[in-house]
Amino acid sequence: MRNDLLQDVYNTTLGFEQILVVNLPQRTDRRDALSLAASFSNIKLDWIPGVKGSEVLDLTMPLDKGFAPPKEATKGSWRAHLNAIHTIIDRNLSSALIMEDDMDWDLRIKDQLRDFALSSRALIQPLFSNPSAYRDPSFPNPAAEKSITNIPFSFLPDTIPPTFSPYGDDWDVLWLGHCGMYIPNESTDSHSKGRVVHENDKTVPIRGKLHKKYGPPTLQDEYPDHTRIVHHAHAPICSTAYAVSLRGARKILYELSINRYDTEYDNMVRGLCDGVRETKLMCLTVQPALFKHWRPRGSMKYQSDISENEDEWREQGRSWNIRWSVHMNFGRLVMGERGGWVDQWPDE
Repeated sequence: MRNDLLQDVYNTTLGFEQILVVNLPQRTDRRDALSLAASFSNIKLDWIPGVKGSEVLDLTMPLDKGFAPPKEATKGSWRAHLNAIHTIIDRNLSSALIMEDDMDWDLRIKDQLRDFALSSRALIQPLFSNPSAYRDPSFPNPAAEKSITNIPFSFLPDTIPPTFSPYGDDWDVLWLGHCGMYIPNESTDSHSKGRVVHENDKTVPIRGKLHKKYGPPTLQDEYPDHTRIVHHAHAPICSTAYAVSLRGARKILYELSINRYDTEYDNMVRGLCDGVRETKLMCLTVQPALFKHWRPRGSMKYQSDISENEDEWREQGRSWNIRWSVHMNFGRLVMGERGGWVDQWPDE
């Protein structure tokens, strides 16, 4: 396997030009926690100020005729994420990872992203032996092949090395943090059906402890314990952490800020990935997701800046599906420990 740009995933921006974090300036608690997490992971963050919906003029939104403006929290989220997209274009970044300010990840995140990069290449890079062909026969034309292609991570194809990104040359969005989605199957005509299957991935909890909020339990039902799958994103929910290429940023800014607003931000990007709008994005993802919401100890009333929650108490902080959580291990990290990490989701 040719390494080329692969080692870039170990740099301070995870193989992207920048990491942009959307954060309401008033949420100093989240900025402090994420800064600490990034410090222990040798990751450099750039901050995009969150936007209050009251500051967003309705006339700036490309609302269809008769379409009522959304509630303030939804408007603020739309504008803040578009400001991050605008930053990619304004700074002429080849790519950037955009994340919300309450993300958690595994202490092994860079190794996980190396595996994801190898997997994404297997799906979208041409074969080295035949540059006009791909390992997935349903790519780039989903109608060309109805069956599912499972590509073992232990037997990846030899592909042409990418020149633009360690994750491949032909992508718009890498949906690395989400609340769930579908995996394309035989009846999916809109998406290529290739899957890179990484079995024996010890950073993945056993199936009985996997949490899935949205989408069918394909991963739990069809694959063994400790399996992670990389595939084309289909009906993703939550734009919590997603990488965008410059090409993708231009498409998103046009579609969501100039062309038409018709629903929440993440649902509109989902529409672009699913091809239900005028523009279709090339979107890849991973399940379980590599970035998840961290829910700290304290009142659940304050866990979201967009939706309302019950004023219940959470005694123990947690994040779903992240085993060696960087947040969970703050206590050991600040004391200089180098092992014995707390596992949120042990096998036993």
